[in-house]
This record gives sequence, C-alpha cells and structure tokens, in this order.
Amino acid sequence: MLKLIIWDLDDTLWSGTLADGEAVQLHRHRAELVRAFNARGVVSSICSKNDHATAEAKLRELGLWDEFVFPHIAFTPKPEAIRAIIADMQLRPADVLFVDDNPANLREVAHAIPEIQLLEITLSDADDHLAGLLALTPPSKSRVERYRMMERRKADRAAVPALSNHEFLRSCGLQATAPYLMDNLDFAPRIADLINRSNQLNYTGSRVEQARLEADIIDVVRFDSWSIFAWDAYGRHGLVGFVMVDRAAEKLVHFTFSCRIMHMGLEAYALSKVREKWPAIDTSAWDGRFDRTEPDWIVDADFHDPQVRAAILAEQAPQLLAEPAVRIMFDCQSGGIAHYSRFRPAIEFDHHPRVFAMAMMDDGSWHDQDFPPFLVYGAAVDYLGGRWGDRWPLVDIGLYETCLVRMLIMLIEQERRMLVVLPPEDAPEGKYRLTHNLSPERCRRLNALWRKAARENPEHLWVLDVADIAGPDEMADVTHLHAGALRKIAGQVDCWIEAVALGGGEGQAEAA
Repeated sequence: MLKLIIWDLDDTLWSGTLADGEAVQLHRHRAELVRAFNARGVVSSICSKNDHATAEAKLRELGLWDEFVFPHIAFTPKPEAIRAIIADMQLRPADVLFVDDNPANLREVAHAIPEIQLLEITLSDADDHLAGLLALTPPSKSRVERYRMMERRKADRAAVPALSNHEFLRSCGLQATAPYLMDNLDFAPRIADLINRSNQLNYTGSRVEQARLEADIIDVVRFDSWSIFAWDAYGRHGLVGFVMVDRAAEKLVHFTFSCRIMHMGLEAYALSKVREKWPAIDTSAWDGRFDRTEPDWIVDADFHDPQVRAAILAEQAPQLLAEPAVRIMFDCQSGGIAHYSRFRPAIEFDHHPRVFAMAMMDDGSWHDQDFPPFLVYGAAVDYLGGRWGDRWPLVDIGLYETCLVRMLIMLIEQERRMLVVLPPEDAPEGKYRLTHNLSPERCRRLNALWRKAARENPEHLWVLDVADIAGPDEMADVTHLHAGALRKIAGQVDCWIEAVALGGGEGQAEAA
C-alpha cells in the first residue's frame, strides 16, 4: 500500500534547474497532487540535488514547503538519501514511490533498493499514473503533522547521542491509554484502516472489513479488544495500535501498530494489557521482533479519566456532543446500541466503570450519576445476584421493588424519561445465568414490576421486550446479545426517541 511519495524537484515538481539559476516554473497539477495525496494520508518527501536553503526558499515562495516531510536536499547520491528517508520514517520500501526525471537516478535507486516503486516523470502517461494512484487511495486522515512530530523527535534524539533509546524515551513524557471492548466502537473506522494499511508492524498479518470488526468488538463474550492511543512532549500520536484476543482459542486475532511508534515500547505496553487477562497467551512467533523490556517510560493513563477520554473523543469522534441528550445504561452492551443508533452524536453510553446499577438506588450513590433527559436502561444485568453484593438475598423480597420506586421518583422529580429493555422470560434454560440467580422465574417477576410501573406512569416510563424483536439464537445469554439483536434494539430506541423526544408521535407504555 502506498504511504510515501519521494519527489525530485528540477524538471519533476517544476520545470527548469534551480541550481543553474533558472527561473523555474511550477507544475501546478503536480503540486495539487501532493496536496491531494496528503489529504488522503499518503505523505510526500523530497530527494533533490540542490542547495537546501535555496530550494526551501523557493518552495516556501510557492506555498509548498509545509506539504513535505523529511526532505533531503543536498548534493549527495540519491540511493543513500532515499534509504535514509525511508528508515527515518520507519516505512517499508515497498510502500514508497520515487518520482524523478532522470533514468540514471531511477536505475541507481532501483539497484540499491529493489523493493521501491519508481516513476519516470517524463513518460507521457506519468501524470495519468499518479492520478490513477490517487483515485485508488481510499479516503483517510492527513498524516503530515504526525510525521512532523517524528522529525522533531529525530532531531532531538540526534542531539543527545550519549543517551540510550530507553533513556531518551524517559525524557519524552510518553503516555498511553487502552480503551477496552465496546469503547473501541467509536474508533472502528480508524482501527480498520490501521489494520489494513499496516504491514511492518502487523504481527498477526490480519486484514478486516469494518463491519466484521464492529461485530467482533461487540461480541464481548468471544473477544477481548484494546485500542492503543499515545501522546508525549512532541504531540498527540492518535490511534497507534489495536489488539484483539479470541477468548475460546486463547489466541491473538489482531496485534497491529502504526510504524510511526516503532521502538517506543508500545507493543510491550499493549502486551501487558493482554497478559493481565491472558497471562499464558503465546507470542513466541514474534520473539526478537520488538523489545519486550517492561516500558517503565510509559505512563499508563486511565481512559475513564474525564480529561483523557474527552481529548481522545474530540480527536477521533468530533461529531459527539459535549452534552449528550440520551444515555444508554445497558452495562457492557451499551456501546453496541449507541453505535447502531442514528442519534449516536447525542448519546452517552455506559461502559465499566462508567455504569449505572440499580443497587445505586439502595445505597444512594445514584446521586453521583449524570442523567440526561432521555435514558435507555437494560434491566437484565441487574437481575444478577452479583450486582447487589451482600444485599442479594433481599432482591426478591422487596429490595428490587424499593429501588424501582426510587428510580421512578427520580424520573418524575428530575423530569426524565426512560425506556426499559426487558429480558426474555421463556428463552431456553441455557440462556439464563442460573449460577448468578438469573432464572426465568426472576425475569417474569421483575419484568412484571416494570410493566406495572410503565402502565401507571406513562409520561415517564416505557418498556420494550427483547423477546418481541430477537430470538434465542441472537444472544449468547439474556445479558449478552449478538450484534444483530443490538441493532434491532437500537432501531426501537430510535423510534422511541423520535416519538418521545422529537414529538413524532405518542410513546405508549406496554400493557401487561
């Protein structure tokens, strides 16, 4: 996959020879190609035999200097210069195109770097070839600023040759965070792009369709997943890695990183996250491919820290509203429903430890929760005994009903509206979590309380039965639904929002 174009200047980017004092004329269509490739994530560099100061001044005059990264402008052999550019940018030669007007230069580079792509710009179809490459390049974010950060880092590293790499990294203030499970759904397009573009640091050699990736992230019963974000004194590196483990096979499905973070210890950081849950997972096939030293120079930042999370979402999902109008309180399933909703920008969703639990209505901790005007609550998870601590024996003898009444009082006093999603009552026995006191009988008993409350409070409470829209084959168990079922729930949530929040009709509480 093309990631870098290295341009000659004289008689390539412009006509004429700058070093001979000629009045060079810019090929404007090629300048526009540089900008267009940048906009699609393919960056440009320069390898030209010229005086650096003179060439830089001309490029600044033309408004092009800032479009290039890692320029090499000097009267030195081009093969060595291009090899250095590729190494500094931590790319593979196969992902690089060198454009020059001189066949001798192209032959020298081809001999020294056989894997590199070459284009003789004097050929009649050369510009058409570049236009075709642009057309085949999928839309992506500009990576110019990220490579600028690498340039600054390289310059600072060269200034302190006595320091080891680890010592230099300790001076950089490197921080990283690892969003887990459905918190990754907002980053799915970028994750898919990273997996499909990465070669050198794609340790599993995987490729993925975005829809398949989203479904796998949602399938929290089968897969664990982490995305890796990093930042340091040089700036924000953005999404730099993604890891997914198949729980049943105890095998890494994806272990992929951006080449921009090579030698920074972020692979070891990600592996430490995996080993917290899967200490025996086998990575022996990658021995020697990255430094396994414990990266004590990386500060592990908590993604649930409001400032950390806000900064990443502002960068990766700027469409999200700062003050959401809807909250999905469906425990670990919340992100899937939010992801499939048409109203995603207005939705905040729960994810451990950012969760609501019905037991909060018992101990008073609900006062610390933020409840926007419209709430969607998945009741099933709070039917589990483990959600109530040592109070679980009281759930069926009045405690749950007391908490439900307190929830209803909160809805009325704060003028909130809530859709409660109820679990099936007649699913196959294997779909219930009997060892956690979640039985069909408990579902019937507690579901009935919600239906009664909805009938008596039609201005504040609505119910939706999962059994009406999804069958047993669409769930791992009644607390873990597959992507198709979550998509159906999201569709019903959207209809409810339209009816209740947007005045698209009268929301009706179900009559039991």
